[in-house]
Amino acid sequence: MALLLYSLIALLPIATVFLLLVIARRPAGQAMPMAYLVTVGIALWVWQVPFVEVAAASVQGIIAAAEILYIVFGAILLLNTLQESGAIAAIRQSLKGN
Repeated sequence: MALLLYSLIALLPIATVFLLLVIARRPAGQAMPMAYLVTVGIALWVWQVPFVEVAAASVQGIIAAAEILYIVFGAILLLNTLQESGAIAAIRQSLKGN
């Protein structure tokens, strides 16, 4: 019984995201912080994770997200640069064989 209860508690952050995004049609900018707070609350009160570990995991998540955003920003910047310089059109023409 305890395993079932803990499993349902572990699903709460995912259920929070689902309810806020799909059912309540809230923007992700509101849904994700709420899911984060639910996750932190569960970690602190249900699983008794020390606050220092929760803070460290949060910082690690911020760093990972920043790395991903850095890569995406670079890719978008490169694409826009190629489009503005006409390189995309040149590549397209060379692939067509014209």
